[in-house]
Amino acid sequence: MPLVALFDTTKLNEVLRAAIMKTVENTMNEMIPRIKQAVIDDIGYEPGRENERPAFTASLTPHKNLAGYEVIIFDKIWLNMGGAYDNDTGVFTAPKTGLYSISTTVMSHHNSHLHCYLWKNNERMVLAFGNDFSTGTLNVVMALKKSDTVYVKHAASTEKIFGDQRSTFS
Repeated sequence: MPLVALFDTTKLNEVLRAAIMKTVENTMNEMIPRIKQAVIDDIGYEPGRENERPAFTASLTPHKNLAGYEVIIFDKIWLNMGGAYDNDTGVFTAPKTGLYSISTTVMSHHNSHLHCYLWKNNERMVLAFGNDFSTGTLNVVMALKKSDTVYVKHAASTEKIFGDQRSTFS
C-alpha cells in the first residue's frame, strides 16, 4: 500500500506571496524613478517651469526690399515672454518641447508680389502670398522640440514687403 502524506501549505503560500510582493515592490521602487526621468528627458519638462508659456509678437517697422531667400527680421517686439524670439536674426527658438501656434501676416507693397514661406529648422513649410497691398496670412500649429527654430523667409528674387507694423510674426 502506498504511503500518502498530507501537508498544510497555507503558511508556505503566505510566505511565498509576501516574498513575491516584496520583490515586485522593490523592483517598482527602483524602476519608477528611471521611467519618470526617461519621460521627463523625452518631453523636455523642466521642473518649476511647467506653467510658463513662451509667447512673442513682432512686427516689421520699415518697408523693405527683400533679397532672394532672405530671412525676414521683424524688428519691433510687442511681446517676448521667455525671450525665445531673436529680433537680430528673425528666428524663434522653441525653449521647450510642445505644441506651438505660429502665425505670420506679410503685406506686399504697391505693384509688387510677395512670396514668403514659414520654415521649421531648415525645412520649408507653408507659403504666404500677397500682391499690390494685399496680405498673406498663415496660422499653423506645430509640434516643436526644444531648440527647434521657426522663421519667415522670402521665397523669390527681389520683392518689397510693407512695414509700418502691417507685417507680423507671432
